[in-house]
Amino acid sequence: MIGPVIALLLQAAPLEQPIPDEALEARAQAIMRETRCMVCENEPVSQSTADMAVDARRAIRRQVMEGATDEEIRDFFVSRYGQHVSFRPPLDGWAILLWGFPFALVAAGLAMFGMKLVRNRPSGLAPVSDDRGDEVG
Repeated sequence: MIGPVIALLLQAAPLEQPIPDEALEARAQAIMRETRCMVCENEPVSQSTADMAVDARRAIRRQVMEGATDEEIRDFFVSRYGQHVSFRPPLDGWAILLWGFPFALVAAGLAMFGMKLVRNRPSGLAPVSDDRGDEVG
């Protein structure tokens, strides 16, 4: 009695099937690794077992098979879930400032350290006499 019910349930929700074309499947996998699962914390949909991630993987594979570009697929998820869904946010506006600030801070610190070294360098020292005197070695 339970066997037929399980068989019907398995047919109703087909298991995830990879795309037969290896190049398309590799492309889909790359997009899955760049897409964040909105249910799991900081986990890509490629590794998550949440229902949302399963649906996202199916949607990615379907769109890849329909010929959508990687950018179109990313835009689909960003428009639906917001920029947080992307592990690779775009570098524009404030993002450039946020990424560049730590490097600028380190550069400024190194410049200040270098200026301090130059400023504290001893100047006007007399040459040190040679201890050997007149000996020629």
